[in-house]
Amino acid sequence: MVGYTVIGAGLAGLSLALELRRLGVDIEVIEYRDYAGGIHALIPEVRGVINDALNEVNIRLITTAIKIDSTVYEVWRGGYRRLSDNALVATGFRVMTMPELGIYGERPAGIYPHHAVLDMLHYDLLPGKNVIIYGDNTYAISLARELMRRGATAHVVSPTKLNVRTASGDVEVIIGKVRYVKGLGRVERVLVNNEWVIADTLVISVFKPFNPFPEFRAVGQSAIEIYDPSIVIESGKIMARELMSKSNEFITINSDLPIYPGNRVSRDIRRVIIPCGGCRVMINDREYVINGDAAVIELPDVERVSIRRVVS
Repeated sequence: MVGYTVIGAGLAGLSLALELRRLGVDIEVIEYRDYAGGIHALIPEVRGVINDALNEVNIRLITTAIKIDSTVYEVWRGGYRRLSDNALVATGFRVMTMPELGIYGERPAGIYPHHAVLDMLHYDLLPGKNVIIYGDNTYAISLARELMRRGATAHVVSPTKLNVRTASGDVEVIIGKVRYVKGLGRVERVLVNNEWVIADTLVISVFKPFNPFPEFRAVGQSAIEIYDPSIVIESGKIMARELMSKSNEFITINSDLPIYPGNRVSRDIRRVIIPCGGCRVMINDREYVINGDAAVIELPDVERVSIRRVVS
């Protein structure tokens, strides 16, 4: 059976690879880091999925993908090969830049993107002693908790109110925006709203989907902005079943919302993800309430489906 190369060994890529492997497909996963799990490496609830993939799937670490002109290559120490159209993208989120977030001021040492701090923790290093984490998601909370467990002081600054499932009583969350950074050789203080907060480290944990290879099909957080690990896992399963579907019948979707895996899905699968946190949608003549940041919906078994957001 045709084989696939998954670019990225985060939760979505591993879920996709596991499902394809269990469907009898030859599969390899490449990851430029020297460990698997990606942004979910600190989430204990998904450790089982990561461990299953490590045991069942061919994962090539310290191996990456690059594009030269219009050709994508798999590259590792000592070699490379051209990737075929059977590559799948699971590169996850990128960290938003400080200019994108409207954070001004000096640029001293002690400012890190989220993924860099994950790498440091992997090697038993701490980014600082007094850490501000700027993020409005479960990953910011998990990072703060891990830093505190290792002896650092950590606070989360969230530009929006965190939902109940994300918030945690053991982590202090300040609702506000980071606006300015002061420091000469090292971060000294951070302006949150109109108040200065003493800190020696600022971690940026605000994300956007990242797909550097749009010519390939994407899965998980490289395709849609979702934060619930269970939905990320489900995105991999849905993509695997779509790829392996033997049905020649499809459902065409007309939607005013983004739909994963796209606006045409196999009729024997019929499962989609709608990222529309806290909203109501009409799917043909039936109303659904989406809790959390997204929901997995099984579509009716018809040729055409209309999905519309309900505006109160």
